Amino acid sequence: MLTLKVLGPLLTGAGSLLLAWRVKKILDGLVIAQVAAQENFQSLAAFLGNQTQDLKLIGGLDTNAERSHRFGIFLLVIGFLLIAAGGFISAYAIWVSA
Repeated sequence: MLTLKVLGPLLTGAGSLLLAWRVKKILDGLVIAQVAAQENFQSLAAFLGNQTQDLKLIGGLDTNAERSHRFGIFLLVIGFLLIAAGGFISAYAIWVSA
């Protein structure tokens, strides 16, 4: 019985950590996209203002975003499943001990 009472909160905590990790990955992706957009804007502005002869643009962010999206979906599903399992196990432990 003690194992169920401990297992439920542990699963819930693990699920919450996975969801927090997913949020961090999303925020990291947003920062990377914002920095790349700013660099591209500055490069275009310098090129159009005849301040430089070279037009250097950052590309390839779509493949990185797609990879992060797939991994993020995995984290989301596993995180919610762990939270749900933790809740059910905790409820079962309470029901059995009553």
